[in-house]
Amino acid sequence: MPKLFGTSGIRGDINRVSPELAMKLGLAVATSLKNHGSVAVAHDARTSSPYLRCAVSSGLMAGGCRAVQFGMVPTPVFAFGTRENKLNAGIMITGSHNPPTDNGLKCYDHDGREYTGDEEAALEELVLMNSYRMVSWDKVGSTTAHQDVADRYVRAVLSNIKPVERPIHVVVDCGNGAGSNVTPKLLSRLGCKVTTINANINGTFPSRPPEPTPETLSDTSRLVLELRADLGVAHDSDADRLSVLDENGRYVTNDRLLAFFAKILLQRYGPGKIVTSVDTSPRIDEVAKRHSGRVERTRLGKTHEALVSGGDIPLLCCEPWKIVDVHWGYWGDGIYAACRLVSQLSEERCTLSSLLEDISDYPQRRLALPCPDHVKQKAMEYIKARLTTEKQVRDVWTYDGIRVNYEDGSYVLLRPSGTEPKIRVYCEARSETNLKKLVDKCTALTEKAIKTG
Repeated sequence: MPKLFGTSGIRGDINRVSPELAMKLGLAVATSLKNHGSVAVAHDARTSSPYLRCAVSSGLMAGGCRAVQFGMVPTPVFAFGTRENKLNAGIMITGSHNPPTDNGLKCYDHDGREYTGDEEAALEELVLMNSYRMVSWDKVGSTTAHQDVADRYVRAVLSNIKPVERPIHVVVDCGNGAGSNVTPKLLSRLGCKVTTINANINGTFPSRPPEPTPETLSDTSRLVLELRADLGVAHDSDADRLSVLDENGRYVTNDRLLAFFAKILLQRYGPGKIVTSVDTSPRIDEVAKRHSGRVERTRLGKTHEALVSGGDIPLLCCEPWKIVDVHWGYWGDGIYAACRLVSQLSEERCTLSSLLEDISDYPQRRLALPCPDHVKQKAMEYIKARLTTEKQVRDVWTYDGIRVNYEDGSYVLLRPSGTEPKIRVYCEARSETNLKKLVDKCTALTEKAIKTG
């Protein structure tokens, strides 16, 4: 049986994420809500998003629910609106950091939290088995529009974060995405001087690919330097992700940024739990240890499941690019995180590089190698058989791909992408020389595994 949900919702090209699938998902969500209730619907700027919105809404109404339309807004705004409007659930249409040819469908609960794997599996069964329920003609749902959700989000952030106490110049790269109408406005109202780049909304993403990486942010980096800005911030298409450039235009590695947020939350709230994904660096463990915190790791894309586990609620759920500050909300929020970072920079009255200087900056590299979906399982079996028998291995984690932690503190992680036909390779070492050795070894091993598979 084919699997619909991956690491982060349903995602793929528009032949896979089709209007038919979107309608069925809307029906499945309505069925799971016992064919009544109100469900938020929103979308990013992708060219296929408007017709998927119509299809999702049709499924919800055919299932007896009210489809509450937020329009084109960033995912954090959508999740906030779902909670604040006391809706029963929400469906966000977004391809996130995927190429413009793709799109996706993500489900959220009444708190603005992404569905867990079990909740997604229940929906998946309804869709694949065609076991959803349509209502009779006299029970059909309705659709209404809420136009003020972005303004309410802005007001809420401004009431939560203090205005900056000194002039801070921020270059904001919106990547032609849905954050273009929110992040620049918020930072400006916090008192920052804001220069925007790629802030014209365009679903073909002509300025750069949606994923904000060191390679795709080269123009933004140059602009930070030329304008002598204090920092640069960048989003993907729906602004749940945040990438940061320091005052020298240097890309701040995502693991370092996560460790920083762990530090400020542990300092503010005292000892607590940090939940992060399998692909994060040991530097977050170093920070937690210094501030009497503890780190728990889980599968990529599933850190939010710690919010419903029944145990103690973590201070932070995070993975590279995505930050869930649970005192603000249960969703990944690149906009709020950018505002919190700028506020902290203002309070400390220093440069961004100085603000981060007590957090280790180990060299690392992330890459993705094309791999057909049907080859992934055999390729990973091949990789596991060879990586886990190496010398100098401290331990091996196998709950999400294969991560090998070495005695010298370096690590490699190889895992099949849950959203694209790729195998992702993550390497970190304590020197550039050792990093190159790890990258070369893992690249060669993965390429051979793909051919063998």
